[in-house]
Amino acid sequence: MFDRCYISCDHLGKRIQVSKVCDIDFFGGKIDYKMMLWYIVAACALVVSVSGHGRVLEPPSRASAWRFGFPTKPDYDDDGRNCGGFSHQHQVTGGKCGICGDPYDQPRPRDHELGGTWGDGIIVAKYSAGQIFSATVDLTAYHKGYWQFKICRDPTRNDQDCFDENILELESGGTKYYPNRDAKYTMTYRLPNDLYCEHCVLQWQYIAGNNWGVCKNGTTGLGCGNQEQFGACSDISISVPMENAENKPASYYQRLGYIDVQGESRNRK
Repeated sequence: MFDRCYISCDHLGKRIQVSKVCDIDFFGGKIDYKMMLWYIVAACALVVSVSGHGRVLEPPSRASAWRFGFPTKPDYDDDGRNCGGFSHQHQVTGGKCGICGDPYDQPRPRDHELGGTWGDGIIVAKYSAGQIFSATVDLTAYHKGYWQFKICRDPTRNDQDCFDENILELESGGTKYYPNRDAKYTMTYRLPNDLYCEHCVLQWQYIAGNNWGVCKNGTTGLGCGNQEQFGACSDISISVPMENAENKPASYYQRLGYIDVQGESRNRK
């Protein structure tokens, strides 16, 4: 029986099992120590390349809010919300993903949904309807592709359809942002003029593009077919601008559950 030894990638908390060089018969021949070392280094590098992805820092997501002093449970893997991984998402759950990047088949509420482990519902940012605001994404591993920000008015809804009703537009135009490297990105978006909510959820949805697959026109190419996906949710509120509030009956805002940026009901004069 061959002896076994281990090498540790200490900075990752990973331990990779390999056979001792003296006992390895690699494709019918012995492999030397230097060759084995290169295999080990490559294995550690592979782990590094998939250990991080991206997180939303502004407005901070439910997974990252603890980093900014909010009284939420720390999520040390806040840049790894990738629907359970590519294989799990596309081979187990049919391409579906939880609204905040959790595996679709997690018991509900999923970990980062309202009522879940990190779903405390703490409002981390307050805006006004029609406002131009900044969003910051920390991309810790570049996977090509693009991302979008979307809003659901109802924090208790855990279905993607609610978010797809309000896809935010970049101030520069369009809804998709295409990163080009590992970096922190700050983009400006415009909120809809008619979207008000005491508590709504901002969703970040990142569709990667570094897998090869079949394109819609039948050809094959990089970024086509099934891709890895990441997500995050931030709890926000959107108030009515004063100039608009003067021209709307109070019942209109009451029906929408409106509370202004100070957290107090605004009374129509």
